[in-house]
Amino acid sequence: MTQTVSSPESKSQDAQSGRRILIVFNPIAGRRRHRRLQQVIDRLTELNCSVTLRETRHQGDAEEIARRAAFEDFDVIVAAGGDGTINEVVNGLACVRDNLSPGPRLGIIPLGTANVLAIEIGLDPKNVEQIATTIAVGVGRQVHLGVANGRHFLLMAGAGLDARVVEGINPTFKRATGKFAYVVESFRQAMGYDFPALQIRADGKTYEGRMAVACKGRHYGGPFIAAPGADLEKPDLEICIMPNKGVAGALRYGLALPFGKLPSLPEIQRVSVQSLTIVGPRGAPVQADGDIIARLPAEITVAAETVNLVIPG
Repeated sequence: MTQTVSSPESKSQDAQSGRRILIVFNPIAGRRRHRRLQQVIDRLTELNCSVTLRETRHQGDAEEIARRAAFEDFDVIVAAGGDGTINEVVNGLACVRDNLSPGPRLGIIPLGTANVLAIEIGLDPKNVEQIATTIAVGVGRQVHLGVANGRHFLLMAGAGLDARVVEGINPTFKRATGKFAYVVESFRQAMGYDFPALQIRADGKTYEGRMAVACKGRHYGGPFIAAPGADLEKPDLEICIMPNKGVAGALRYGLALPFGKLPSLPEIQRVSVQSLTIVGPRGAPVQADGDIIARLPAEITVAAETVNLVIPG
């Protein structure tokens, strides 16, 4: 469904002084998120922006909408949803990025469970005024994407227990309970997971771990820092390799993360690279930005494409 909203005062003024904005939104979100979205739209129209809303109907729809919209007359294409929805929009824009100069900016309305990208750029998911102002007048920053087996990501890509958790989580339970669903699924997976060895090959060296995450941003799973040296604007990846296996290892890392201790654990290896290969059980899942996007073995690199991400001023 497509809906266009414009300021009642002056449509011509919108076109002249306000940004032309497309919002891509997944209508499965709950009532509270619908309300917040409408509040952002109302504020954008007050800021003289012209707003078009397009709703997704199935998985992959956000990517296709963004791909088509990149050639339309929009200044900002906004992903309204969680990090998975943002990932789809990013992939749509990345597919046409080489053909666009400079192309539309990417904006976000964080409506997800963890909202890692919002936290990474200093955007408060509950602050309607900040979200709307950022979309309407925020500055753009060129963000270097990652790519795993041909699929782009913005934040991180990983293999091991975290990918199994992402694959196993029940979407309905997640919508009902939020972050608690990840806690439940993490315990369930850890009890039956065999923690197979992963080989991480990067810069001519081979590392071994039970979980590996290639990070473009510092945060992981919410407001928790896993890769303090990562930077969205830099063309590199910070790999975080965790070698301990079993429930004890999972608990150690799971408890260290929210207390900010994960990067400083003595056994953790952190390496800055531009490309790596993760080898493990063939067909094991690889998660990126909170969704399963690939299977092992995985080739992960810094992508040639960038996106112009609108950030708070």
